[in-house]
Amino acid sequence: MFTVRRDQPALDWQVIKEKLEELLEACANHLEREWPAKYAHIDSSRIIQFTRMRVAINAYAAIMWLVADIPEDPRRKPLVLSVAPLVRSLFEELMSLIFVFQNYEGLIQSFILTNYTEISLELEHAKKYHGDRPEWQSYINKLDQRRTNLAASLGLTSEQSSNPLKNLGRWPTPGKMINILKLRYPNSTGIEFMEFVRSWIYRTLSGDTHLNFDGLLRRGSYYAPRDLKMMFGEKSKELHKDNFETYKMEMIWTTLTLLLSIVSETEGHFRFGLATRAEYLWRILVEHSDLAKEFFDRRYRLVLSK
Repeated sequence: MFTVRRDQPALDWQVIKEKLEELLEACANHLEREWPAKYAHIDSSRIIQFTRMRVAINAYAAIMWLVADIPEDPRRKPLVLSVAPLVRSLFEELMSLIFVFQNYEGLIQSFILTNYTEISLELEHAKKYHGDRPEWQSYINKLDQRRTNLAASLGLTSEQSSNPLKNLGRWPTPGKMINILKLRYPNSTGIEFMEFVRSWIYRTLSGDTHLNFDGLLRRGSYYAPRDLKMMFGEKSKELHKDNFETYKMEMIWTTLTLLLSIVSETEGHFRFGLATRAEYLWRILVEHSDLAKEFFDRRYRLVLSK
C-alpha cells in the first residue's frame, strides 16, 4: 500500500495540522447544530451522524498520538504498529457514508432497524450458552426487555420481530455495500470509487488487523532484528529502520486521506459551506501522496465543486 511520494520534500505537519483539525471540528459542529429540516423526521439521524463524525475525530487523535515523534519516547515508538485497526475504522466509516448518502432516508432507517437484529443475536447467544446459569439471568432479562422496548419504539411488525435476521438483516460490510449498490442503484457514481478504495487499501488494513502472513511481516518484523540480520547481514539495520518508517508514513497518509474524504463526503451531501477549506487541504496532500491524488482526482475534485 505505497502512499507517499518519496521524490517530494517531506510535508511540514504544522502547515496543515491546525487547518485540518479546525475543518474536522467545523464539520462535526455543523452536523450537530445545523441538521437539515428535511431529515428532522428521521428519528436519531442527527445524533447518529454527528457522533459518527466525533468517533472518527477521536480515532484520528489516537492515531496521531501513537505515531508522534515529539515528545520523544522510546516506549511509544513501537505503538505505531498498533494503529492499523484504527485506520481501518476510518475506511469503514468512509465506505458507510458513500453507501448511506446514496439514499439517506431509506438506508439510515435500515441502519437503525438492524440494531434490533444485533440485540436479538446477542440475546440468542446468551440464552444458548448461559441460559441455565443463575448469575446470567439478570443480564438476559434486561437484554430481553431492551429488545421488547426497541421493537415497540421502532414500530416493528410481529413478522419483523419474530425473524429479524431474515426480515431486517444486518448492517452490511463494505463488500456487501458495493453489491447492494450494484443491485439497487446500478447508476451510482459511488460504486466504482468504493471498489477502487477497497482494492487499494482494505486488503492491507485487513491483513494488518487480522495478522495474515503479510500483515504479520509488516508489523512483526520490527520485533525480529536478529533474524533479519541473519537473513540480510549488515543491510538488516537499514532495512529494519526503513520498513518501520515506511509503515508509519503509510498509516499517517492513509489516515489523513481517509479523514479528508469523510469530511468531503459529508460536505458533498449536506453542503455546509466547507468545500473551499477541504479543497485547500486536498491541494496540499496531493503534492505529497499518490493515495491522496488518486482519491481527489477520482472523486473529490468533482464532489466538492458541485
